[in-house]
Amino acid sequence: MRRRAREPGPTPAERNRAVGERKTRAVEEPLDVRLRTREVYPILEVRNPLHGTAYRVLLPEFPGSGSALCTCTDFARRGLGTCKHIEAGVAWLGEHPDSPPLLPPRRGGVRSAAVWKEVDRRISEGSRAGMPESERVRRAGAVLFERRRGEPDP
Repeated sequence: MRRRAREPGPTPAERNRAVGERKTRAVEEPLDVRLRTREVYPILEVRNPLHGTAYRVLLPEFPGSGSALCTCTDFARRGLGTCKHIEAGVAWLGEHPDSPPLLPPRRGGVRSAAVWKEVDRRISEGSRAGMPESERVRRAGAVLFERRRGEPDP
């Protein structure tokens, strides 16, 4: 099986410009941010009513965004570690630190070991299937947003 050569990543200047564009779009576009839960970390839903889209944003290091995840294709494809939805979510949480979440606290604790085991399994499975890296990460990261049996509908 022949693999495609990896394209060179963006230069630091290109990366800074691209991240700046996402920050600007997060402010300029009419994004509606809603806090879904704070357990164990903030999960937000960011909607764009003009485009009719909605994405989930996970911010495990809030107020930092170093390991943030978003379900949008820009985040999965560009490799910048951010997107307008993450930037909007970080800004919104900073402005609304005491906002109550839409979902009640989860009963019975968090099953983080099982979740991360499933993330690892999906990444490994995607690697064996020859999936592009962006698709492997997006598919595996989706585990963090999926509803478990018996949990309320997000």
